[in-house]
Amino acid sequence: MAILNKEKIFSVTEEIIMRKGVEKTTLSDIAKELGVTHAAFYKHYKNKEDLLQQLALRWLETTSKELLEWEAQKGVSSVVALHDWLWLLATTKKKLYHNDQRMFRLYTDYLERTQILVKEHLNQLAHKAESISGLKKAGPAIITAFIYFHNPYFADRWDSEFYKDMFEDVWRLLANNL
Repeated sequence: MAILNKEKIFSVTEEIIMRKGVEKTTLSDIAKELGVTHAAFYKHYKNKEDLLQQLALRWLETTSKELLEWEAQKGVSSVVALHDWLWLLATTKKKLYHNDQRMFRLYTDYLERTQILVKEHLNQLAHKAESISGLKKAGPAIITAFIYFHNPYFADRWDSEFYKDMFEDVWRLLANNL
């Protein structure tokens, strides 16, 4: 019997989802491909929803790592630093979308149905915006102001020739009030 670890399970699950889609992927499919019994698989995850939630959470943590660990360069004002970080947020989401649109949609669609994870992610982004800007309790408003540039709902519009100009227009509205 195969030895299971989280990464192997996640990798096989992603491969099957890419072939069959989320709805048609079963725990039995995953267990079979891993070379374990269905019962053995349940020692790792309670059900399909538990596995998908852990898989989506891992994707979100991995793809958000750079954003949440970002630090402004020494001597840069908090206003410039916030601008740079918000642009990093926008370009990070855009790159994720372009690197693998199918998996981007899969994870973001799943996350949208799991509001607890979305709320936590937005809280982390808001907290980071506050720590960069020094503006207490302004994080949620800042993140909301730039929703067009990071919310997956708008991903199909991120290739607009005016994308950067729109970002800068929203930035000027915010910066004029900082």
